Amino acid sequence: MRRMIDIKDLSKMIGLKEQTIRNKLNCGTFPIKTKKIGRKLLWEIKDVEEFLDTLKPIN
Repeated sequence: MRRMIDIKDLSKMIGLKEQTIRNKLNCGTFPIKTKKIGRKLLWEIKDVEEFLDTLKPIN
């Protein structure tokens, strides 16, 4: 079973505001694969974690 999160939880997980995520989705620049079920946008936790793993550490 795939674990999915909504935009509110995604926002908390990656540290971007919901509107910033929506803006990037509309521009086609959001890097995490998005699923749309009805009107709801969802992300697989696995995809979010893979994206976070690709980010370079600051120190």
